[in-house]
Amino acid sequence: MLINRIWGLFSHPVKEWEQIKNEHKAGSKPYLLYILILAAIPPISGYIGATQTGWRIGDGNVTKLTVESTIPLCIVAYLAIVAGIYVTGIAIDWMRNTYTDLEEHELSGSALAVYVSTPLLVLSIVGVYPVIWVGLITLVIASSYAAYLLYKGVPIVFQIPKERGVMFASAILTFALVIAIVLIISTVIIWAVGFDPVFTN
Repeated sequence: MLINRIWGLFSHPVKEWEQIKNEHKAGSKPYLLYILILAAIPPISGYIGATQTGWRIGDGNVTKLTVESTIPLCIVAYLAIVAGIYVTGIAIDWMRNTYTDLEEHELSGSALAVYVSTPLLVLSIVGVYPVIWVGLITLVIASSYAAYLLYKGVPIVFQIPKERGVMFASAILTFALVIAIVLIISTVIIWAVGFDPVFTN
């Protein structure tokens, strides 16, 4: 189910959004397990990249982080990802009354937030090989496709005209960017209060 959902969102997103809409009409909520699994990809990839692969700046030595300092950061990152998506889902549910007449039980905002975040979570696997330019290019591609999924999916799952769907999707995207900034600031604060990374050399 998980692999099929990921493949569907990447290979035929419109058809997959239709299937997601029908699942929720039937009362199914597979996205709950989906997010708990996918949210683990970034911290696990980051752990491997930071403690095993390491990274090099210019012609310098390979830099790695200690296992002891990396594990707490990965745990915090996992919780932050889940919380960020959950809060975005709550915001979608709050905004839905402005753009659609659907009831919450017909499609949860959390479901939309989870599935739209799929490219960002899946492609974060490049973190096992932490090269800055590779990470930046991947981030741009993943973010662009996530936005594409959002603008394609909103009119379908909420059953609204495309014009209204664009406005709703833009509001969701704006909120998601705010959440991303909050998470970045929170990371800096967490480092400052004692969870700062420790280098091996």
